[in-house]
Amino acid sequence: LLPGALHGRNSRTADAPGRHWRYLGVATVFVVGCCVAIFPFFPVFPWYSFLEVPSRSILRWVDAISCAGVTVIAALCFKIQHPPSNYVRHAVWAVFGSWLLVTLLAALVFFPKEYHPLLQHAAWHLEGIDFVWIAWLMTDRITALADRPSYTLSNSGPIIRTAAICFHLRIMTETFLGVKNVSLAIQMVFASIFLMLWMFLCVRIALCLARSFWLLHKELHVVQGAPEAEARWALDVVRLEILACALITFSCTTLWWLPYKVLSWAEDQHVADQVLLIPVVVAHRFNHLIKAASVAALSGLLWPRHTSGSDKTIEKLDRAPTMSIRLSDPDLWTDKVHELANRGVTLTSLLNFWRKLEQVMPSFDPQVSTTNDVVRLAIIPLSHDRSTGEGHALAPLWSQGEPVRAQCMVTHNWSNLFHHLVAGIFADALEKEYYAGVAEMLLHPDGCQELENSIQARNISSKSYWVCAFSVNQHACICDNFGRAPPEGTPEFEEWDLKRRDSKTGVVFPLCPCKQRKIYNNEPALCEMNKFDAMMRHLNRKQDGFSHLVVADTAFDVFTRAWCIAEIVESGRSRIRQQIKLYSEATLDSNYQRLSSIDVRCCKASRPEDREMILESITDIEQFNSDLRWRIFGTEGLLSKWLDGPSRAKLVSRVLRRAGTFGGHLSSGSTLDPMDSV
Repeated sequence: LLPGALHGRNSRTADAPGRHWRYLGVATVFVVGCCVAIFPFFPVFPWYSFLEVPSRSILRWVDAISCAGVTVIAALCFKIQHPPSNYVRHAVWAVFGSWLLVTLLAALVFFPKEYHPLLQHAAWHLEGIDFVWIAWLMTDRITALADRPSYTLSNSGPIIRTAAICFHLRIMTETFLGVKNVSLAIQMVFASIFLMLWMFLCVRIALCLARSFWLLHKELHVVQGAPEAEARWALDVVRLEILACALITFSCTTLWWLPYKVLSWAEDQHVADQVLLIPVVVAHRFNHLIKAASVAALSGLLWPRHTSGSDKTIEKLDRAPTMSIRLSDPDLWTDKVHELANRGVTLTSLLNFWRKLEQVMPSFDPQVSTTNDVVRLAIIPLSHDRSTGEGHALAPLWSQGEPVRAQCMVTHNWSNLFHHLVAGIFADALEKEYYAGVAEMLLHPDGCQELENSIQARNISSKSYWVCAFSVNQHACICDNFGRAPPEGTPEFEEWDLKRRDSKTGVVFPLCPCKQRKIYNNEPALCEMNKFDAMMRHLNRKQDGFSHLVVADTAFDVFTRAWCIAEIVESGRSRIRQQIKLYSEATLDSNYQRLSSIDVRCCKASRPEDREMILESITDIEQFNSDLRWRIFGTEGLLSKWLDGPSRAKLVSRVLRRAGTFGGHLSSGSTLDPMDSV
């Protein structure tokens, strides 16, 4: 019982031991395990001398193989320096328990025969402790797989504890009462209760896994690209869980021990030994070998890392034609590209702007106001020089005319909340997976201060981002107009009318009275709105570590805007490191059906000729669509990063929720939770 006292379920240890401790553990496990497995083959050791010679030979090999197998698994688990995970630390203890148990039983040959009963009973009590550890690990994974706990999982703790108590009571009965008929009867009662509880739990878990397998198998036939890869990966995880569950269930020692004891009671101990002793020992040893292997794999210790990517797509985009316009004056074009590239916005400037935004724009509401609202009511007024009548981009005003080369290009849509754009940029700088948490921090002064402290602690206050709203001179293009009005009564007019009104008040934006000359595509060399792809190529050559950030709105409309798609195309063509920052995991899942079939041919642009030009620049649209889905879902990195058992199960649960919620192949009566059938 000592290992159970040393390591309990409430242990919060998460970090792997130090390097020296790990290698000491590996050496100890490997040397002891190999000695126990090999030495009994020498004639000096009377291995199972109480059995007949044929049985002795078979069991010698059974012990040697099981001991060697568990030793290798335990040594590998000790050696791995895993990321912090409390679940994995529990798994290491479970593997250690299986190794200690198998080694202890195989090492009986090293002790005088009068000590064998003591060592056997000690090993059996250790088996009860190891059973509890492994059952906890198993139910924790299945709990993470389910959206809400079923009756079985809610009561798995009492079920496991009751089964473990029955297991220990059976051993204690044999210890104190021997092999008398009364003792055998009591033992079989405890063993039957244990087996019934364990089988009940395993059958319920198997039903959950079977339903999950069915949902994923159906999903696999209706999706493509990244969703298909996720479904296939999840199916592999569930398939391995089913295999491990079946093997652990049917190799359970008690399942074989009960018939053995019944036969010894009904017939004779000698007959029972002849018929069932070898199957019992084989089942017992390999049960622990299977448990150790499944725990090591499904906990994340020995889980093979999946690698996937879209290099093929990047190669195709690399050969795609440029979207840049051919000019008669390339020098003027190049100068403007260099000028734009040096209009980066630092994190400090962005945070200062956010803090004073409500003063500049009284109608600003972080939950309502879009980037379009902020450009019209804050950025344009702030960048208007009333003394000269001219207008400027806001970014160079913040830097007092000093060039700030952008380190990251930001793609976003103006219909997105400005609050979310700022949050997405800070989430990228702080390496957050989603920006919902940062968005919440921006709503409070204390949260803004915490953000400022975080960027200062990381020494990234001066990290610069290129954001068209700040980096393009809005006075040279849109400040005095809303574009040509479409015919009234059309959907296009409704969209146009919406864009010229404040999202909060519904009032039409005031037009800017500046005298800045407007420059459009009829002067392509001087226009600032047609050089995003050229500027990205320039920055990729000049700026080390240049990256591309796509801030996706909660409705994912950014992937329906033609110029946003153009920037993503250029990012792939130029092999620029790209990040797609999402609001939350839930928003991705709620838009799963639409995103899994996203098609750039459905993108929109204010000018139809822009849309056609952008689509013509994509060599293989189907391949680009597939690559875009991979990037949106994050599958390329998601399936390749290390996950412990519950984290992997939660990822499988996400795929299951999508399949159960959005799969058109499912009946209307299908439910979200694979545990509903349990």
